[in-house]
Amino acid sequence: MFSGILATVCDIALVVEPSGVIRNAISGQESRLFAEAATWPGQNLKELIDPESAKKFERARDKLLEMSDEEGRYRWAELIHHAERGDAFPIRYSVHSLANDDAVLLLGRDQRPVIEMQQQLLNAQIALERDFEAQREADARYRLLMEFTSDAIVLVSMTSGRIVDMNMRAAVALGAARTELIGASFASQFNLAEGVDLLGSLSADTSGLGGATVEFATLRGGHHLEVRSRQFRAAGERLALCRLSEPGQDTQGLGSLATDLFQLFQLGTDAIVFTNKDGVIEAASDAFLNITDAPDSAAVVGRSIGEFLGRGAVDLKVLLENARRAGHLRSYSTKLTTDFDAQVAVELSATWLGDRSDPKLALVIRDATSATALRTDFSLGQGDMRGVMELVGSSNLKDIVAETTNVVEKICIETAIELTRNNRVAAAEMLGLSRQSLYVKLRKYGLLSREEE
Repeated sequence: MFSGILATVCDIALVVEPSGVIRNAISGQESRLFAEAATWPGQNLKELIDPESAKKFERARDKLLEMSDEEGRYRWAELIHHAERGDAFPIRYSVHSLANDDAVLLLGRDQRPVIEMQQQLLNAQIALERDFEAQREADARYRLLMEFTSDAIVLVSMTSGRIVDMNMRAAVALGAARTELIGASFASQFNLAEGVDLLGSLSADTSGLGGATVEFATLRGGHHLEVRSRQFRAAGERLALCRLSEPGQDTQGLGSLATDLFQLFQLGTDAIVFTNKDGVIEAASDAFLNITDAPDSAAVVGRSIGEFLGRGAVDLKVLLENARRAGHLRSYSTKLTTDFDAQVAVELSATWLGDRSDPKLALVIRDATSATALRTDFSLGQGDMRGVMELVGSSNLKDIVAETTNVVEKICIETAIELTRNNRVAAAEMLGLSRQSLYVKLRKYGLLSREEE
């Protein structure tokens, strides 16, 4: 009977002699320890646990012997056991003294179910965090899509008729703040004649690919908007995706042109790059990735285009200033530096897209390696070369080298002035000179008066 009680209140009960030898081992048949516990009597407990656990047991037993009856006469100890197949498992014991006996009684609870439950909770927490991150990522993509599209988009609940979500373009079209419109009735944003059911109109054509199309005047401003809708279900709720546009707008033709331009951007042999007003890349075609040896668009988006230009910040300043001032820059020669520090000769054409709140710089980049190789008059002009050649025989080598240096210096200055469209500040930066030094050299070679004329 006593053995049955012990098997009920704990997973295993051990009676351990002062020498550490296990006198008795009792375990219920339903316990995971039943088979192993049957082999423990007669073995030394220290041989069944790791060295650190043996020290814990000794400390608990010694402390128990020092305690009085009023202090409870038991101690706790968690011991790590070695299983037959080599795995280790913890058992939490309460160590009790026995009356009229030097042996101690250990009542243990197998901690493996607790550890398994903790692991399940941890796995569940990790799964929840992954789901949360996936939801955040999907929400970020959705927000980016809503704001990046050029259309005014409104999501309307077909059950309540209220606006569920919308982008800023739709808020501007309806003439109110986005925060004010979300949750408001969609029908109340239009001047509707008596008896007109806006939701019914949106539901009128659900079979065609284009969905229902209706036209109403807005409540604020009174201008007419064409509302094209498409219904769908999400999480059991019926929603309508509504696109707002000006009546008669040739959206089909615009869509076709946008498709053609996008295919040109993706498949064109010349690289195309769009940057913000500071030169930070926002989009780049596959041709640009090929020239720069970049693995994918993520490797270049967010970086300054100046990082890829041979003259770095100087080239970037020339591009931005001239494109912003004139609206465009044509046939600007420079070099692109790849991610592996190789350089490719290119010609750039830049266009400033400034008719918007956030101006962009559009670049078309053509590989000019072959054209550069065919240029035979790139280094020196014929007249300057002839002048240098005539010095041979009439001047010593030192004078010839000095004259050659002057010729090269003059050509470099002329090239910088030409590349920067007579922007002398940019030309000085390109040549690594101060503005004063550049003016001195322009005057020296007779270029100052010619440029001013």
